[in-house]
Amino acid sequence: MTRFVLLASVTLISIVSVCASGSYVPRPPRKLAKADRTGVAIDPERYGLGRAVVLRTGEVRLPTTIDEGLKGPQADRLRGVEAALPAEVRDKAQLGALAGRLTAAELEAVIYYLSVRFPAP
Repeated sequence: MTRFVLLASVTLISIVSVCASGSYVPRPPRKLAKADRTGVAIDPERYGLGRAVVLRTGEVRLPTTIDEGLKGPQADRLRGVEAALPAEVRDKAQLGALAGRLTAAELEAVIYYLSVRFPAP
């Protein structure tokens, strides 16, 4: 009888220790974000939003009216980013048309996208 109790307790302890050992991951780890050339991880949400705005894919609806209060500061920031772009990209992007039509998050996303996509040499 004591052998049976001893065998049952050893079996129970071994089952519990196997489950608690960390050998089984109930959920696989998340996929890591891609890294840019400098090795810094790219934020996929900001990159995707900036890409959608710059390429005008239709995923982001920009307002048709221009906010005159935002147009000046946004135009200055977009001109600075546009100056760092290659000439062929600068002509196609037409960032000046976005001034006054972006929210703060969209403006930051556009700047982030262009800085990752076309890094400064």
